[in-house]
Amino acid sequence: MKYNSIQEKIENFMKDAFLVEFSGEITYDSDLFKTGVLDSYGYLKLIKYFEDEFDISFSEEEILSNVLATFSSILDCISKKLQVEF
Repeated sequence: MKYNSIQEKIENFMKDAFLVEFSGEITYDSDLFKTGVLDSYGYLKLIKYFEDEFDISFSEEEILSNVLATFSSILDCISKKLQVEF
């Protein structure tokens, strides 16, 4: 899987599930919790999507850290797990 297709899948899911557009106020580097895009339920929904869509898993440490707080960090994390280079 290519980096751009991963980015597109994640962005499309987030647009549909969380009604977010990454432009203007909310960028790829915005904290998704501070901007109100994600809450704890949304976070679990996002993790479940990644596990199902990309057949990956997350450690407890990853889930409890800020690894998935921004779109950029999400994309980096998923790409590393799938061993896809930028």
